[in-house]
Amino acid sequence: MDPALLPANDTERLHTLAKFQLLDARSERILDEVVTIAARLFRVSNAMLSIIEENTVLLKAPYNLPMRIERIPRHQSLCAATILEEGPVVFEDLQVKSSPLIDTSLIAELGLHFYAGQNLRSMEGHNLGSLCILDGPPRQFSPAERTLLTHLGGVVMALLELRRVLGLTADSSFKLWQPIYDIIGTLLRRLENVADLAATLDAPGPYSLPDHLARDASGLAHIVEIHVRAAVARV
Repeated sequence: MDPALLPANDTERLHTLAKFQLLDARSERILDEVVTIAARLFRVSNAMLSIIEENTVLLKAPYNLPMRIERIPRHQSLCAATILEEGPVVFEDLQVKSSPLIDTSLIAELGLHFYAGQNLRSMEGHNLGSLCILDGPPRQFSPAERTLLTHLGGVVMALLELRRVLGLTADSSFKLWQPIYDIIGTLLRRLENVADLAATLDAPGPYSLPDHLARDASGLAHIVEIHVRAAVARV
């Protein structure tokens, strides 16, 4: 692995990551739902949470992966390069431009040409991984779509923070999540409604979420994040 792939604070970052107890790829309902909503909003073939461990990357809440993979080597994940950046990282056509730090042979084998990832940044300021979306054909990714991906990443990180303070594991999550899920479930359904509307659109060429729908979804995602962070503050 190229040493340039390691953040300067990687030791501290890994120490923070350990507190979240993200041990495996077992399904956790609310994380699965948010990742599925992201995939449907952007109409991509694949989406997931990539958790960057010391030498590997845990693929959490995977959506429609063509094969069952729980972990991949860190040097093969574009999300390992994404955590080096401040904002979202987008490669609209991986055949034209990619990260020189990453071995993209696995991505090429899967026939994926588009990637976008948003960092999952802890309250300590450490990028633990990313919410990422991938698709087969190249496509443009508008500023409004980038903003939406940023807000969806904020929702995921808020949920992970709440999971941490509640001391959740995959086995105990349903009982403890249910009261919180009841509160934000309506907002998640509204995000699904935007995704349903987007699915009815048929435009020539590569798909792009219309700006007005991206803005609507961004506003809803931001409200979800506010509700979850308020729950974190109350614990």
